[in-house]
Amino acid sequence: MSLKNVVKREIKRIYKEPLFWTVAFIMPLAMCLIICLIFSKGSPTDMPIAVLNEDNSAFSRMFVRDLEALPSCSIKYNVTSLEEGRQLLTEGKAYAFVAIPRDFQKDIYRLKQPKLLFYYNNQRILIGGIISKDVTMLVQTMMVGLDATIRSKRGLPMDEAIKQANLIRVNEHVRSNPYFNYQYFLSIVAFGHILQIHLILTMLWALGTEFKYGTTKEWLKSADGSIIKAYFGKLIPYFAVFLMLFAILFGTYFIIMGIPYTGDWFMGILSTLLFIFTCCCVSIIFISLNGNFRYGLSNAAFYVAMGFAFAGVTYPVMVMPCIAKAYSATLPLSYWVQVMIDQSLRQIPIIYDFKHINSMLILSAVGLLALIRLKKLAMDEKRWYQS
Repeated sequence: MSLKNVVKREIKRIYKEPLFWTVAFIMPLAMCLIICLIFSKGSPTDMPIAVLNEDNSAFSRMFVRDLEALPSCSIKYNVTSLEEGRQLLTEGKAYAFVAIPRDFQKDIYRLKQPKLLFYYNNQRILIGGIISKDVTMLVQTMMVGLDATIRSKRGLPMDEAIKQANLIRVNEHVRSNPYFNYQYFLSIVAFGHILQIHLILTMLWALGTEFKYGTTKEWLKSADGSIIKAYFGKLIPYFAVFLMLFAILFGTYFIIMGIPYTGDWFMGILSTLLFIFTCCCVSIIFISLNGNFRYGLSNAAFYVAMGFAFAGVTYPVMVMPCIAKAYSATLPLSYWVQVMIDQSLRQIPIIYDFKHINSMLILSAVGLLALIRLKKLAMDEKRWYQS
């Protein structure tokens, strides 16, 4: 009955807090849906580039048309000099600049290897990488076609000419993002980062306000003095709210939007339940440092703020410095993201994801151990009413 009393008490506290539903439910849900809209195209398209065509031959004009046909590129600027193209790149008005030199067509047919100038801004690594890949592929395809044409004019059948022009063929298999769609894996990381922040800070608010308003003894009394019952009774209403949040988000993402999930649903659901629980347990650590709500909130905010960068998706953990690896290992997000990407995109057998499940269990255990100190602080009246 004591657990039930704590649950009832916590529901009353939530009911009396008008901003709770806005901060803990509406805001994270709205932010995640905005992320879906941001990445709705999947990959960046029609990015502005500049072109200088000094040759103006039939072949160079064909190359410009092929360049315009690339999904990633849109020729917004036809410039008249190298300086003008470089200036557009420097000002950020164009993401890339392609310069076709004079006698481009003549030099190709004379086998003089003309130099095609290609500038791109790699400060934006994602954009620079996409444009560079597409333009390089276009040039390689064009050169194979030219080589095959020249060989066919020398008497080779076209099929044989194409084979000789393209001696090495790469059989490419993409595992991590086979759909070449940035929404499929960046959205998951963004969701996890946003929700990790709200999960930890919301649960810390639930614990910290007991100290702030001097109600810790009342809280423990409702649980018959058991810190375990007091914590889990407080956790149940929030866990239900967070679970509802994830259900709406996953329903929108995987069912309504049709994002593919090709792996094991059991592992995805298990990791999500454990992710919620681990985040809630981690919040205990911060409030148990000194029982001060403000300090705990500040420390927790610092802890979760950089989670996106250290989750190991945009930059691999294995090449990070040791201190960065250690920080990444303390984030529930790092493990949940790996499981979700493994199961939604990579179709990895679930046996390989249990190491991430175990890591979240260890983090949860560390958080629960902090309940011992939390109870001592809760009984200390000096810790009450601290601003």
